[in-house]
Amino acid sequence: MSLRFGILGLLSEWEASGYDIKKEFDDLMSIFWHSHLSQIYPELNKLEKEKLINSKYIAQEGKPDKKIYTITEKGKEELMNWLLAPIEAPKLKDAFLMETFFMDNIPVDEVLFKLNMYKKERTQRLEKMKKIMSERLKSIKERNVMKARILMSSVVLKRGYEQELQYIKWCEETIQLVKSCSNLWEKKEGRSSTILPFTNFEVIFMRYFADILEE
Repeated sequence: MSLRFGILGLLSEWEASGYDIKKEFDDLMSIFWHSHLSQIYPELNKLEKEKLINSKYIAQEGKPDKKIYTITEKGKEELMNWLLAPIEAPKLKDAFLMETFFMDNIPVDEVLFKLNMYKKERTQRLEKMKKIMSERLKSIKERNVMKARILMSSVVLKRGYEQELQYIKWCEETIQLVKSCSNLWEKKEGRSSTILPFTNFEVIFMRYFADILEE
C-alpha cells in the first residue's frame, strides 16, 4: 500500500518516468523502502487507471519515446488524505532477526559467521549512506537552495544513518554475548542444546541488557 503513496509523493514534486522513480527508490528512499521495477510499473498502471496520475510520451532522438508520469489533482488529494490520516503502528518484518531467533539450531561458529557477515553488510550500507549524506549536503550548499522537501528528506536520511549505527552496535554486542555463552551450543545427552543454570551467565546476560534495565 505504501508504494502507491511513495510514487504519488515523488510525482507531487516533479514529473518522472518509471526509471526515474526506480532510481529515487534506489537512492535516498532505499533507507526506508525498497522496490523493484516489476512492482513499480504495475502500480503506475493502477494509479493511472484510478486517474491519480496521467502519462505522456516524449520523443527522444535515437531512442524509443519516453513515458512520463504526472500527478493529477485527484492524486494530490489522495496523497494529502494519506499524509493527514492517523499514523499506523509499524509492522516490523526483519528477515535477519527471524533467522537469529532460531540460530540455536546451527553450530555456534556458524552463528558467529552470520553475525559478522551481517555486521559487514550493515557497515557497507552505513558507508553508502555517509557518502549520500556528504554529497547531498555539498549539493545543497552549492545550489544555495532550501525547501521543505529537502529538509524533511534530510531528517529521514539522518534517522536511517542512526538506525544503521544501532544495528552495527547490536551485532557487535551480540557477537560478544554468543562468544561468552558458546558452551550453550554443545550437544549433550541427546538434547538439541545444553541446559545450564542461569546463574552461570547472569553477569554476562545482565551486562548485555544494561541499557534497557537502567531506564
